[in-house]
Amino acid sequence: MTEPPPQKEQLRTTVSVAATPANFPCGSASAKKHIRLAFRNFDARTTVANFQQSNSLHSMFAKAFGTTPVHEMTAQSKKEIEKETSQSKVVLEEEPLDPSPVLEFLSHLGVSRHEVHSRVASALRSAIEDEIQRMPIKPLTASPDGVAKSSSTPGEAGHRALLNLLKSAWQFRDVAELRPILVCVLKRLGDHTPVPMLRRLGAKKSETTGLKNAELVGQLGPHLQRLVWEADWDAKVELVSKIGSDKPGEAKSCEEELTFRGSTILADLVRSSVDSYMTDAVLVQEADLAFVGTLSERRFATKLRRMVGAKDSEVIGNAGETISALASIGVNKAPSNSGNNREQKSTLSSAAAVASIKETIGKRPKLLGAVLDMLISEHGMRGCGLGYIKAWSNAERKEKLLDGTAAASIMGGATNLSCSLVADVLLAFGQLPRSYEVLDIMTRILDTSVQSGSISDSAIAQIQGCLRTIFRPSQSEQSQSKQPPSKDRPEGTKIKLSLKPVKAATSMFPDLPADDSEYERKILQRVVKKAINSMKENDPQSLFLNPVSDAIAPGYSKIIATPMCIRTIEEKMMNSTYKNIDEYKGDTILMFSNCCKYNVGPAGQWFRNEAERQKKIWREEIFSEAKSKLKAEMTKRKNALKRKPKAPPPLAFGGKTEKSAGAAATTTGTRTKEVKDDAAINNLTAHHVKPLPPWKYKRRKTEVEIPSLQCLASMLLADPFVMRVLVDKIQKILRVDVLKSKRLPSGHPVLPSMFQLLNIARISTQLCARKGKKCYIPDAGIRDVLDGEEFNPAYESTRNCLPLFSKLLLDAELDRRMVVGGDLHDAALQDILARPEVQINEWVGTSSLYDLRAVVEGAFVNLLQPGNTNEVAVQNQSPRFVAALDNLSGGNMLNERPFFMSLTHALLRYKSKLAQSTRDLVTTCMIKWLKMGYSVLPETAMCSPLHECFMHLLNEWSSLGNVVLPRDLFLSLGEEAVAASSGEKVGQKSNTFANTWASNDDSFLPVKEQYTRMLSSTPDARVLQWKQKIGIDEPIPSSPVTDEMQVDS
Repeated sequence: MTEPPPQKEQLRTTVSVAATPANFPCGSASAKKHIRLAFRNFDARTTVANFQQSNSLHSMFAKAFGTTPVHEMTAQSKKEIEKETSQSKVVLEEEPLDPSPVLEFLSHLGVSRHEVHSRVASALRSAIEDEIQRMPIKPLTASPDGVAKSSSTPGEAGHRALLNLLKSAWQFRDVAELRPILVCVLKRLGDHTPVPMLRRLGAKKSETTGLKNAELVGQLGPHLQRLVWEADWDAKVELVSKIGSDKPGEAKSCEEELTFRGSTILADLVRSSVDSYMTDAVLVQEADLAFVGTLSERRFATKLRRMVGAKDSEVIGNAGETISALASIGVNKAPSNSGNNREQKSTLSSAAAVASIKETIGKRPKLLGAVLDMLISEHGMRGCGLGYIKAWSNAERKEKLLDGTAAASIMGGATNLSCSLVADVLLAFGQLPRSYEVLDIMTRILDTSVQSGSISDSAIAQIQGCLRTIFRPSQSEQSQSKQPPSKDRPEGTKIKLSLKPVKAATSMFPDLPADDSEYERKILQRVVKKAINSMKENDPQSLFLNPVSDAIAPGYSKIIATPMCIRTIEEKMMNSTYKNIDEYKGDTILMFSNCCKYNVGPAGQWFRNEAERQKKIWREEIFSEAKSKLKAEMTKRKNALKRKPKAPPPLAFGGKTEKSAGAAATTTGTRTKEVKDDAAINNLTAHHVKPLPPWKYKRRKTEVEIPSLQCLASMLLADPFVMRVLVDKIQKILRVDVLKSKRLPSGHPVLPSMFQLLNIARISTQLCARKGKKCYIPDAGIRDVLDGEEFNPAYESTRNCLPLFSKLLLDAELDRRMVVGGDLHDAALQDILARPEVQINEWVGTSSLYDLRAVVEGAFVNLLQPGNTNEVAVQNQSPRFVAALDNLSGGNMLNERPFFMSLTHALLRYKSKLAQSTRDLVTTCMIKWLKMGYSVLPETAMCSPLHECFMHLLNEWSSLGNVVLPRDLFLSLGEEAVAASSGEKVGQKSNTFANTWASNDDSFLPVKEQYTRMLSSTPDARVLQWKQKIGIDEPIPSSPVTDEMQVDS
């Protein structure tokens, strides 16, 4: 047998005591009872000393683990300890109080080590975060040589310390437990976060994937996230600028990075909202109705595009939640505009899309400018009808537009919805930056006109005043520009331009009602923020920093009804809750009063003294300085608004100078007063309407602003809802003022200005394609050929062709009066009055007059409105308008979608009362335009908007019954449309159409949908017969319609 192992030497003095409430009194009741027993029979001083020793955590650990407390070990001499140890053969072990027995003791109490570590880490993290929040910040100043100076103030030292901590903590960004410290440092730095760090936060895994630090960015507040978006945008702008200067050949491909199809984070965030706005069914339908008959139809409640309902607000969510969700961006590249993605369109309405964009950019002017710049790029590629040419890519559209091979139409319809979005973003943003002041005025004037459905002469004068200010070139640009020679200044004479810049503090329009509430709020926020930082520095113990809870101060909520702390004051300041400085003063006094109210008696004397000390410093130094600063800033603002602005540059857009117009000034005696009134846009009235002189200049690359205000101004005019108001104004002037008063159109005081506004809208795509690098204002047509030009389209429209249009209207009116029922019918029967012949040669060579084409299209649609003509008169009136449109369009009417949609809208108002002669007249014209389109653009005729609109009109007529469009005629017109678009004869098979039908080309899908709709209501036998004639070979889907169910006329 083996001997038993030797007994180990006993290491503890006594047996460990079980951890029970009886052995270890805990809790409020047990502790109070234990204290009463301790003070019953002993001296108080001795009792306190013994109680601290016997009931300390160290003594409890010794009692639990059977070790000897430190104070008992030191009370005995070493000899006594050695003697006691040798007699009892027991080794006395001193309680070390290291983590191991502590953790063992806590495990006996049921506390896991994970929970202990979590609580310790949480406490340390909270302590570090509080220390970070108390640290003062002031940006480091740099010496002239670019090297940062040494820390001379506490703010600079704190800023340097935070930067060092940020550098150290960055490597732990992927550790979830340590990431909150990095987030706290970034939030404390705020606007002072280094730009390289912001760009690191915005770095992507690749151009088609999400952010590398998506989880970290998701924990940042909306303000910091927007700073990341800005830094990412600035990086792309710098890259494009650098490549454009070093390698011009690669500049075009790099410019796409600054569009909605680019890889910027901002583009990824707003891309879906922009697509939702541009494809909103209601908005697209309204935008395509360029010519309507009544004022109620012309009105458009633009506020609905910016008003979010309850259903839409659920989609958008709160601002913070939206930004945080977007921050995780597993962003992907923008999908192509193909038919396969039609089902993937967002269900957001236009109002929800605008609200989503607003939540994304917040109140950041740079993000606003970035979104507007991307809208400028979008309009430069797809605006003014270019988006209807689906056979071209965006790059091809832009290239053909700049080299002059692609002519942009004036009535862009739904392709100009990016212009409507510009207006909505500007109006929804709120208080715009000062650089957008004039643009804001112009936006609101146009928005009011669209809502009312008409535009006044005073509104036109105010719009011209805005354009004078926006298009006014700088001094360097004026030296490059050339003015046309005049009688007072022969060609070759140099002109000295004397332009003095206006002071920055002076308001551009002092006569406008000055609303300084927003300005005062910003100044108050800045002053209170500085005061709060001083309060934090004055509170080294952080007594008033965080809210007080009942766990820290028992019964605090019962005594204090309205708690207040520095953090609460800071949150109210950030949320702009304070309307004036007295509200901030009241909260601060309440905070100190709460402290004195709760800490009563001798125990709270120290707290009351500290509160009084800080209150005195706050009242005498901090608040006094804040109040004085606020008063000084508001006084400065008030004085700046009282200053009179200097007159605008005399030669930029003022025509003659005061010296050259001295005679006129002396004769009228009121010239000085008129110049002062012209400086205020809101004071301009109807007799201030005057065309802007033509102006051309080219900007240097360093002078191009982002976004270009000139591009934005032209886009506001190209808004489809604005365009239909302007065209209607021109038609009313021609009918009422010109024809009835028997005067020349060019002599009208407003008409040349209206045509000039139309042409500015037309060139908006060219301005946007060049991003404002080349700006010009087209001529109003008052003068003949300009210097260095061979042809002046504006002069042709105003001087030569507008009289032809007036004659066209007079002939149409005469046709109406000479038919049966007219007052001149008897004279026509007796050959007393001859009917005017259709003059085709008069309109030859007018294909470049896009502004006049829009006016003629509107007049033709107005003619076909119910009640404006009769069945007999329209047979003579329509050929006149068709001949004019054939020449004005150059034989290409394929992409005039707004015209054809408006024409369809007017014809469908007849319902079943539509005359068959009118129906046949319209179908014959549209088929003829399809044939002419094939001869001009054979590759796009079948996929054109004209083809789609024609089949849509036939389907709508067919839905009204056989009285309007019999089934046989419907199918026959479909065959004629196929033959006209493909260049084949009627009755022959069209291989081109059949191949396009089978290819499922995305650009052909809208047309195919209309043909499918036609065939879906046709019996199978008739469908098979029709497809065989066309040459389509595909199975026929089962249809519920049979020959017995279908009744043909």
